[in-house]
Amino acid sequence: MTRRTGLIMLAAVGLAVAGCATSGRHPANARMKTCGGPLVQAHRGGRFEYDDNALGGFEKCLAQGVKGFELDVRFTRDHVLVVMHDADVARTTDGRGVVETMDFADIRKLRLKKSSEQVPTLSEVLAAMSGRNDVFVEIEMKARPDSFYTEGVLEDYCRKLDETAKGLMKPGTYAFTCFSAKVLAAMRRVDHDAPLCYIVGKPLEDAHIATALELGCCGVSPRVRTTKEMVEKAHAAGLAVCLWMCQDKATWDDCAAKGVDRVTSDHPIRLTGEIRAPSAP
Repeated sequence: MTRRTGLIMLAAVGLAVAGCATSGRHPANARMKTCGGPLVQAHRGGRFEYDDNALGGFEKCLAQGVKGFELDVRFTRDHVLVVMHDADVARTTDGRGVVETMDFADIRKLRLKKSSEQVPTLSEVLAAMSGRNDVFVEIEMKARPDSFYTEGVLEDYCRKLDETAKGLMKPGTYAFTCFSAKVLAAMRRVDHDAPLCYIVGKPLEDAHIATALELGCCGVSPRVRTTKEMVEKAHAAGLAVCLWMCQDKATWDDCAAKGVDRVTSDHPIRLTGEIRAPSAP
């Protein structure tokens, strides 16, 4: 750790811990368990077991007892929140085009390649979990400040996202996540108490913890190779830790040994079944 990073962390810890104590900012279910270990979250609704961000995938996971979820949200050109990971629809649907350049009516004509379902809205997916006290959902913000997501559009995106989640989900059952510090800061401006989590595309480092604290986050989501030492540092700073990707029980066991709070998996139903299966004598 550099001296500068250390000073940032020390200065931010007090602010972040105080912020996490604020009503609504620290999700109560962020440290839910799967069989006493890290909560298993269905990445894009279990994209290798059903389809990528399909409503049916989220519903299937719920029916099989999966309690954790991760999904991605974009704005259509006419400002409708749809659940889609890629900007370009070509990989996952039978159409072509960029979500942000298409009206919702055009998006609705598309069919997901595996399930033939329509691209769902955020409201449709969250409605499947609405009113439940026993779930946790990471709502990943795929907006990026650019020619489309101008300051005004980004503010509208965050406001609608916040209102939709508050309208359908119980307090403590969700958090807004993103790789972009600018997008997380925009959500913080829209809602001072919004639960935020900072996603990192590599194993956790001190600088990532410092950034999360500066943003008022209550969680970090780095890659699965994150060390136990870094998990403990994040916990000491008041941050919950979710590691991605966890595809098998051996990795889940390793994450449990590190004290991780949640893991994200493309095989959530299979992984949950393996965790619940009794050990061989």
